[in-house]
Amino acid sequence: MNKIVKTTEGDAHFTMKEEFEDEDKAIKGKEPIDSEVVIDELKIENIKYKLKEVLKDGDTRTENLEIRKET
Repeated sequence: MNKIVKTTEGDAHFTMKEEFEDEDKAIKGKEPIDSEVVIDELKIENIKYKLKEVLKDGDTRTENLEIRKET
C-alpha cells in the first residue's frame, strides 16, 4: 500500500509564557506549573510530497512524487 509523506518547512514567531513556583526554578527553566504558547506569525516556505512505497520483503523505497514551493 502506498503512503504519502508530507514535509512542511517554514519559520514561526511565537510567544511562550511559563509560570513557576519560585525564582530558582524559573531561572533553571525546569518544572513549570503552567505554560502557554501563542504563534504570532507563521510563514510556510516549502512543502514537499514523497511517495513512500512498502515492498513485500519489508524494505522501504522512497520516490519523489512532487516538489512544490510556496512563499
